[in-house]
Amino acid sequence: MNKAVMKALVDVNAVKFGIFKLASGRISPIYIDLRILPSYPKEFGSIMDAFGKLVSGLDVDVVAGAETAGIPLATAIAIKTGLPMVYVRRRPKGYGTGSMIEGVLEQGKKVVLIDDIITNGGSKFRFIDGLKEAGGQVKDVAVVLDRNQGGSEMLEAEGISLHALVSLKDLLAYMHGEGVVDQERYDQVMSYLSQKEE
Repeated sequence: MNKAVMKALVDVNAVKFGIFKLASGRISPIYIDLRILPSYPKEFGSIMDAFGKLVSGLDVDVVAGAETAGIPLATAIAIKTGLPMVYVRRRPKGYGTGSMIEGVLEQGKKVVLIDDIITNGGSKFRFIDGLKEAGGQVKDVAVVLDRNQGGSEMLEAEGISLHALVSLKDLLAYMHGEGVVDQERYDQVMSYLSQKEE
């Protein structure tokens, strides 16, 4: 458990409770807003220190930020690690080169896809495919938070390893232990996380 990262997420109020529609279409009682991180330089720096160390331990040549949340994360990682950075669009741009990749990605280079969160993993393949089509090799995806909803398993089935700084279950346990989340809320979200997608 990376307590410094979890404390930073709590300190910036990144964890929201209520009723939220996720990108996957599922309704969730919890939402983690990591797009706010760059607005809090101290906490962002603490999280990026941990992220930089994680990525430094991988056998990769290039960091690739997923549009849009992964771009500031990948930028900070590139600065911390000295690795070159590109970013990958959700879809090819409709003008100019029509590319999905911005930056320089040489043929055969090993790329780690950087994003903020993974839920079931489905949205990551659009980015992975774009990187592969541009000549990159993608065997790793790194995120700040794994929502524990099947993303790791979906990537693993395609031969890709997921690396997360924290899991949602660990974050909830930390918040519960710190008295930030009461027992009822903790039980509600843990019950939600135990449900399988239809």
